Amino acid sequence: MFQAPIQVRGHVHVEFKAGRLDWDGRMVTADKRKGKVVLVTSEDDQLMHFQWHDREKNEVALDLIVINDAYFEQIDKCKDGRVYLLRFTSSDKKHFFWMQEPKDDNDADLIKRFNENVGAKIIDSGATAPASGGAAANAGAVAAAAAGMPQEELRAILQQFLETQGAQERIPPIPLSAVLTTDILQGLLTDEAACAEMMGLLPETHRTPEGLRTALGSPQLQQNLGGLTQAVHSDQLPVLLGALNLNVGSLAAAAPGSDALEVLCRIMETQFGEGSSDNNEGGAAPAENNASEDPNILDGVP
Repeated sequence: MFQAPIQVRGHVHVEFKAGRLDWDGRMVTADKRKGKVVLVTSEDDQLMHFQWHDREKNEVALDLIVINDAYFEQIDKCKDGRVYLLRFTSSDKKHFFWMQEPKDDNDADLIKRFNENVGAKIIDSGATAPASGGAAANAGAVAAAAAGMPQEELRAILQQFLETQGAQERIPPIPLSAVLTTDILQGLLTDEAACAEMMGLLPETHRTPEGLRTALGSPQLQQNLGGLTQAVHSDQLPVLLGALNLNVGSLAAAAPGSDALEVLCRIMETQFGEGSSDNNEGGAAPAENNASEDPNILDGVP
């Protein structure tokens, strides 16, 4: 029976038919399922998501938040399939995909549109990748360029943060919903300055005290908090700080085993709390055919 396509909630920047590939660290083989890559800014959390849809089961099989940190590059050594590697500047994660569009005429344009919409700083293919600490070091390279901080200095700071997080057993991650509870959010309604600022962010037809009260208690807000929690506790924390114009260098002061949300709150308090100069430097974020099983297609891919 025919199944209607998945209804994507949000603004779709680019989408194209593509299958996934399995990589065991030595060999790449094609997953035969029909799929689709979708780059969308979610209506629920207003974050950009990379999604892979299983077109056979009509479900989202992969959903990743991307914060100016993902890009596609073609694997030229694969001669019997249009294979692309999804890289991340904020970590050493890799995902492989093979084009399932009937013709290859638009491959280059689709990949270009994807990369331009994500806005990642694509690393020169001739550059030497950091030997370790991929998540922190690569994010440092992105943030340093905009922050004006020497890249090696920022990379060392982020590497130190990464290492200290593993220095001792960490407590379970704290979700944003545990901090911004309904009671606390509703309590903001007694703060006139906070109300005025928040109402300015609402749609014009909802800029009333009652509209604000409804928004603060809405399920959509809780979904948004869930998406942000995922981003905070992912390996994209340095990139997230840069995107929020927060001082990435403050990660160096984080105590070993610190919860990422606690670190974020302390940085915000330092930068925007009472008595702060609000002048700290912040970094900007930063065919249907079979793919080859030849292990050599990944030669030169760090």
